[in-house]
Amino acid sequence: MIDNLNFTTVKEKEKVSHLVLNSLKEALVRGQLEPGDRLPSMAELASDMGVGVSSVREAIKMLEALDVLKTKQGEGTFVNSDFGSGVINAFSLQLILLPRSVKELVEFRRMYETAYTMLAMEQATEKDLKIIENIVTDLENEIQYREPSSEDELRFHRAVLDCTHNIYVIKTGEGLLELFQSTIPKIGKVLNKYNIAQDHRQIYEALKNKNRESMNQVLQKSFSGWEVRLEGKNF
Repeated sequence: MIDNLNFTTVKEKEKVSHLVLNSLKEALVRGQLEPGDRLPSMAELASDMGVGVSSVREAIKMLEALDVLKTKQGEGTFVNSDFGSGVINAFSLQLILLPRSVKELVEFRRMYETAYTMLAMEQATEKDLKIIENIVTDLENEIQYREPSSEDELRFHRAVLDCTHNIYVIKTGEGLLELFQSTIPKIGKVLNKYNIAQDHRQIYEALKNKNRESMNQVLQKSFSGWEVRLEGKNF
């Protein structure tokens, strides 16, 4: 447990648990709490912040739901240091709830996906490339019998994200991919399922050959196709 934590005293009466949560967040931002640290007890936190234990408990439950905190039976509550693939991405939830326009969605995807894919080109290992090649080959085989699913596309793009080997890029990119996934029920099936496999094959080849010009061409083609599917849709 970390001693001498200086939590913000909560004085407002409305949404006290949210204010407690913000106080804990501030401690994380200031570096008073770091991954692996054990929090003071709920009673101590309540006393430091001038609130009831129930408000602290509610705030901790919210942070546990986001995997920011983790409670171990008999040991206490800790700042999480292990973010697995099942962790809720709060950033993606906020993106999904924002008011949307086709123009802004396309601009965001063009900017961010181009940037992380170019980084992936520089950072990808032979193992990474083999994983992507297998994903592309599987898709090419499967589309002979069925339409590609949103999970097919997301699996490919997640693998490209992983090639960056940068946790900040990966977590932000996961938010983008979940936002992208949320548009799929609105836009329906792909216009040509074979184009999806072809684009993914070309992205893989550009990654393997570190061909920035080829990569930019296939990405812009892919974004344009997505934009056509979004046009006229009401989000």
